[in-house]
Amino acid sequence: MREDLYEFYGYRVACTVPAEAEAVVGRLFGAPLRDGDASRAAWTPQTVHLSVELTDTDSDPVPPPYFPEHWDTSDVVVLDTASSRAEVTPARWTVRVTLARSDLGNPVVWGRWLVEKAFLVLTLRSGRHYGLHAGALSVDGRAALVTADSGVGKSTFTAWGLFKGADFAGEDAMMRHIDDPEGRFWGYPRCAYLDPALIKGRPELADAPAAPVPAREKSRVEWPARYESRLLPAVRPRALLVLTREHETVRPLDIDAVLGLCRDDFAAGKADPAVLERVEGDLRELLSGMSLLQFGLSTDLDSNFARLAAVLHG
Repeated sequence: MREDLYEFYGYRVACTVPAEAEAVVGRLFGAPLRDGDASRAAWTPQTVHLSVELTDTDSDPVPPPYFPEHWDTSDVVVLDTASSRAEVTPARWTVRVTLARSDLGNPVVWGRWLVEKAFLVLTLRSGRHYGLHAGALSVDGRAALVTADSGVGKSTFTAWGLFKGADFAGEDAMMRHIDDPEGRFWGYPRCAYLDPALIKGRPELADAPAAPVPAREKSRVEWPARYESRLLPAVRPRALLVLTREHETVRPLDIDAVLGLCRDDFAAGKADPAVLERVEGDLRELLSGMSLLQFGLSTDLDSNFARLAAVLHG
């Protein structure tokens, strides 16, 4: 097995994979980093070592808990789908995936349930990283973080922006590396989790790989090549939007209100008060340079995008 270097959520990832699973890694990460790219995340001292092993099993995959028991304290965090599993060792920055051959064609297993979740665990367990339940868009070079309670429409809002010409940096989780001096948030732009009806209604997604997420009314869809040039690994946001359906206006928020709304996100896994203070201080500093807005959604998706563009360029 050979080892290649990738970027994922802003981390350098040294990946070892058998030939039979190379297609999985390609769909997850895209092309390996070139020699000149390897230093672009020099501010991140950690290289995550990800290994993939294949196994045979007769078990069908089942949805794992969102977080396994003791995920925030265990030396090794196990993500188990009954058929495949990932063992995450935060102190060593390692992820070991044991993938069933029967799951090679199931991106929900190796994507959503294992690798994407493993990197979220690494981020939340780290004292120098944190995450936000958010997506991000950039309209003509000006970016916004977009957050909302589950079910409000954050995924649809960010995906519609991509359809309308915006750049897209993710729709579910954005990671912050405190030592990144550019104040960026890093996402995973290669896929999105969308209402199957929305996917079906977009002709350009007709041939895009899509898989339903069990127990969720969403499908994991991988963006086709036509969007490649508008998929961003990271953004430096000038605004943070908190989506709501309680009204259809745009209203200012203060920093303390936004910190309160995001606290469950950035405080997850931060048991050490000194670490939490450092994380909150970093986020507060970044928010002080942004427009902080409660953004009321209408049922007209085009109108929502037009108002986003106006907010960013007004």
